[in-house]
Amino acid sequence: MKRQRPGEQDLFWCRGPGAVLAHISGVTSSKPGASLVYPMPSRNVSLRLQGLQEKDSGPYLCSVNLQDSQGTVRGHSSKTLELNVLVPPAPPSCRLRGVPHVGTNVTLRCQSPRSKPAAQYQWVRSPPSSQVFFAPVSAP
Repeated sequence: MKRQRPGEQDLFWCRGPGAVLAHISGVTSSKPGASLVYPMPSRNVSLRLQGLQEKDSGPYLCSVNLQDSQGTVRGHSSKTLELNVLVPPAPPSCRLRGVPHVGTNVTLRCQSPRSKPAAQYQWVRSPPSSQVFFAPVSAP
């Protein structure tokens, strides 16, 4: 087993019970789409996540252990961050229910598949378009 040089650090980025990225004894391993922003060794151990999906939302724990050449932990620090992946709404599906005659009721339905956060809806009545009427032309 490779011994660390004095001052080397082990790094773990975890989500739930599994590691997203680990840097142990100078070797980095990660899940697809996860990488370090800066090469190790570095004081900045920022995690880059590519191709985010909604399922990637949740708490991420960064844990850093500083070990001496004997493998004794000389320092430990950890911090949890919450990642909330936003999902834009899809174009809405809208339709008219009922027959629009004077004196009747109709329902204008509009819905969009799930979004995160929940989409806010607003109905706005557009001004009527202008219509031009021409008088009938009579033959001479």
